[in-house]
Amino acid sequence: MNTVEECSFRMGWPILNDRFYIGLELYSGSYLFFQRYLLRSVVIIFLLSGSNFPTCFGRFSEYKDVNKNYFQINQHVLNIQNKTTHLLINEAIKDISERKIKEPNNKIYDYLESYTWFFTLFILEQEDQYVKALSKKKKLLQNIQSGDKNSPYYLFCQAEILLQWATIHLKFNDKTKAAYDVYEAYQLLSENKKKFPDFLENNKSLSIIHALAQSLPSWVQKLSGIKGSISLGTQQIESLVKNLNKYPLFKEEILSIYVYILFYTKHEKEKAYQIVKNYKLADPNNPLLIFLSATITHKTGRNDEAIRILESRKKISGQLPFYYLDFLYGKYKLCRLDKDADIHMLQFVHHFEGRHYIKEAYQKLYWYELIFKKDVNKQKLYFEKIKNKGNSLIDEDIQALSETKTPEVDPILLKARLLYDGGYYSTSQNLLINTSSIYFAKKDLEEYNYRIAKNADALNQNALAIVYYKNTISMSTGKKYFACSAALSLGLIYEKDKKYRNAREYLNKCLSLHPEGYSTSLHQKAKTVLARIQNFK
Repeated sequence: MNTVEECSFRMGWPILNDRFYIGLELYSGSYLFFQRYLLRSVVIIFLLSGSNFPTCFGRFSEYKDVNKNYFQINQHVLNIQNKTTHLLINEAIKDISERKIKEPNNKIYDYLESYTWFFTLFILEQEDQYVKALSKKKKLLQNIQSGDKNSPYYLFCQAEILLQWATIHLKFNDKTKAAYDVYEAYQLLSENKKKFPDFLENNKSLSIIHALAQSLPSWVQKLSGIKGSISLGTQQIESLVKNLNKYPLFKEEILSIYVYILFYTKHEKEKAYQIVKNYKLADPNNPLLIFLSATITHKTGRNDEAIRILESRKKISGQLPFYYLDFLYGKYKLCRLDKDADIHMLQFVHHFEGRHYIKEAYQKLYWYELIFKKDVNKQKLYFEKIKNKGNSLIDEDIQALSETKTPEVDPILLKARLLYDGGYYSTSQNLLINTSSIYFAKKDLEEYNYRIAKNADALNQNALAIVYYKNTISMSTGKKYFACSAALSLGLIYEKDKKYRNAREYLNKCLSLHPEGYSTSLHQKAKTVLARIQNFK
């Protein structure tokens, strides 16, 4: 640990690495799984844990003493949280106000109020509301702290509020406050687990923290006390998955966190998809579960199905607008080369007032115009807006901005890229194979090799993929992300083949490359795999 790191930690806050921050955004993925990302997203991580609030408690609580402040989960609480997670925020706020009058000593309603702030801020990303809400956070925590200290919900609710707000702070690029809140929440959950070992709700958030902790530097784990492993986190959440029938109200959140851990930390993407499919998580009335289901479905190469999921969404009157789903719909249609893809992306950029995914959206609109050659003036307009609109805090926006430095985009490579992203691997590969490499400019040969490798990889043609990934690395100038991504992919192939020495070689190669754009997420993935195979020879 260097001097700056040590002094920073001793000043009172742990330095969490980028992997943990992205994991946090994605685990908004456990509150919303809107993990993506997010900052990636994840997109999305305390994102899905809120997919169905009753799961936050699993059963009606009996921790009540009417003569003092208490925590009680009753049907009113479940109804309010159901409205909240269906993004009927105004109705939920109204009900909370009414219940606080009728149950003034029930501190669970302060937790619910924090939850409404969480979804509002996370989805709408309005700076003025964020500033306003900061004082609310302190007040709500104080109200919780006036509750019954002998209740397992006393520390649990404080920790959950802190994790919600850590995600919000991260969304607004305040990493210091996010680190404070994660650290404090972890301490509270750990203490609560010791006091109430049978209170299974503790494992909900601890599972994801433990799964992400393995990517933290050892000195941070030692000084902060935040320790864990992917296997521990998986074990904790799987113990709940195996007993789903015992916790019917806990079902959706358990599954949401399980999906995140499988997909993003264990790289078991097909298994994650099967959880989504088998448990029928694509609820048309729940935009958060629609987000989760569509994202996982798309990322496992089932773009047509993901589009159908998004089309099934029912927009309910009074619901908080979730414009990102419009962008997602247009983006997935663009991957299929649908000519009406721009309509839905325009819906997003014209109505969303937040800060993330704006540059990426204009990049996709620019690509749309390039592919269909509709309007040269629109091409110029969207290209300029990539540079001038939104910010560049997340990988997708950073990459979009970075690619404006090389505006000449080959239409065949662009189509191949989009088709690959949609899971149309054979179509993408045929497009490339049927186009001689002589056709491409020298500057595009690195990407040409990379695209062939990615398709071959997805089609389980490992020998071909390895050749073209290595070609990509050998001809790389280091400026673009292709070689960095190729090295990561080689590491994953060798991990699957149990050639761990080769895997480490290319994972470390990935970490040695620093292209502008996606390097952060690529490095995080490489570190996760290195942690996963550290005990294998």
